[in-house]
Formats: sequence, C-alpha cells, structure tokens
Amino acid sequence: MKKIIVNPELCTGCETCALICSNYNLGGFNPHRACLNIDHFKQGVFNSLAFCQQCENAVCSKVCPTNALKIDQEKGYVTLDKEKCIACGNCVEQCPFDMITIDPDTNKAFKCQMCDGETYCVQYCPHNALEVHTK
Repeated sequence: MKKIIVNPELCTGCETCALICSNYNLGGFNPHRACLNIDHFKQGVFNSLAFCQQCENAVCSKVCPTNALKIDQEKGYVTLDKEKCIACGNCVEQCPFDMITIDPDTNKAFKCQMCDGETYCVQYCPHNALEVHTK
C-alpha cells in the first residue's frame, strides 16, 4: 500500500499541500476543505500535518454498507466510489485517524485518494517535505 508521509523537519506549515488538494478535489482553493489535517499552535505556528494512512486492513472499507470504499491492491491505496456512497457516516466514525469527512456540498464521503495516483500535494510541496511511501 502507498501513503503520503511528512518530513516534519522540512515542513513549514505553508499549506500549499492543502491548497493543491482542495483545488484538485473541489475545483477551488480552500485549505479548510482539503483531504488532510494541518494543526497549528496559537499565533499560527506550525504543529503537525496528517494524511490518510491508506490502511492495509482499512476499517473504513469494512464498515461501508455499499462497498463505496475499497482497498485497491492494484493502485495501492483505499479508493472511494462516490456514486455508491450514501453518506451513512460509518467510515467517518470508524476511521482511527479522523481522515474521512462527509462533504457538506456533495453529501458524500471525502478522503484522500492520492489524486488518482498523481499525488499533487507531493509534487507541489515547495519544501520537498512530502513523499509517497510504499509499505
């Protein structure tokens, strides 16, 4: 399985990854709607960056009643078929990393799908703090 990892020594918290992610997935720049979590201390000092762990034994895929979430061995990550998603919230509740949400505009689950293999956040990180790791 593939996942995006962060080198905290290189990451400045600039949020370029969040801007790229939101633009790719939603068609606009809104870092608060990205498929990743950036936590800051007070006064905007960078704290941590988290991505979907693309779990090998993904609980989200097991609790989905419509099989909208599945482990795609060929692609190497957990995929989401939004057409099948009924927004039941089971995946949101069961994700141990809080990396799935229900999109308020589409009323569908929303999670990192590695930009369909392109991982734009990794490509456009100005500090080379992100990389795709194969476990």
